[in-house]
Amino acid sequence: MVGIKNNRRAQMTKRIIQESLIQLLHENNNSLNEITVTAVCKIADVNRGTFYAHYKDVPDCMRAMEKSVSDELFEELALNQQCDSWEMVLTGILGVVKENHAVAAYILGNDHDFLTHFLSSTKNKLLEQDRKMNPQLGIHESQYMYEFYLNGIVGVIRYWLKNGLQESPEKLARIINECR
Repeated sequence: MVGIKNNRRAQMTKRIIQESLIQLLHENNNSLNEITVTAVCKIADVNRGTFYAHYKDVPDCMRAMEKSVSDELFEELALNQQCDSWEMVLTGILGVVKENHAVAAYILGNDHDFLTHFLSSTKNKLLEQDRKMNPQLGIHESQYMYEFYLNGIVGVIRYWLKNGLQESPEKLARIINECR
């Protein structure tokens, strides 16, 4: 309905604006600072007033996309909180990354700590699983193993994105899990 915040039309307009921004980021490897509201509006086929009704500026639009992806990732983690399988948790995370691959590729290419910070929220779960699998490991050794896994997973996800997401989230989660 017209006049209601976040109605379908407003959501569609936001999505078109966001997709236009991603398109501009990929064309000629533009940096976020080089992209103007005018350029986004031209590709999205909306006027500047429409853009400003939803976003303050281009970085605000990107922050909204990053927040949306973060929220989806945290939602996925919350759904899998009771799950004992790290592979299932990872499959869910990879599914969100694949679904939002354009934004994820930008974030991981430009915000090197984003995924590391996000995955660190799973730290206790991973450390707990490692202690079950290797009870002889002390806390200090477990921390090193966690950092090793975390940085390896981030690297694998970056490589997966760079190479066109050829494997399914399930297959990539299995590959990562088997490397543990």
